[in-house]
Amino acid sequence: MIEVKNLTKSYSHNGKRKYVFKNLNFSIKDGESVCVLGGNGVGKSTLLRILGGIDFPDSGYINKNCSISWPFGVASGFQAGLTASENVKFVSKIFGTHSKKGIEEKIEIVRDFADIGDYFDRPYKTYSSGMRGRVSFGLSL
Repeated sequence: MIEVKNLTKSYSHNGKRKYVFKNLNFSIKDGESVCVLGGNGVGKSTLLRILGGIDFPDSGYINKNCSISWPFGVASGFQAGLTASENVKFVSKIFGTHSKKGIEEKIEIVRDFADIGDYFDRPYKTYSSGMRGRVSFGLSL
């Protein structure tokens, strides 16, 4: 179960506070599936990053008795200017893999799964949506 209570997230822009969401409350029961829909800039990715532990709210809390996998928590975690290899290193370090051997193993698993050839060592922003999907899914394995 995931329970969100009074979750607030804001940013300062030009000296003014902009709220992404304020006092957000909801729960997701075990076995339920949900979809987060909304227009551009309304906070979907911010909420997912907070649920995944990558970003932090201004206030409120999240109770969860489950683990949240990488694709859920960091769906937008790849950096466009980095290669797939560099992105795998980055995400691995965020999620606690710090040994050189462990990171190299993850890179090879993703490289083999994605099967995108030389593009693996080119910036992520140059990938087709299919290539991005294969790299992302490969990392989730």
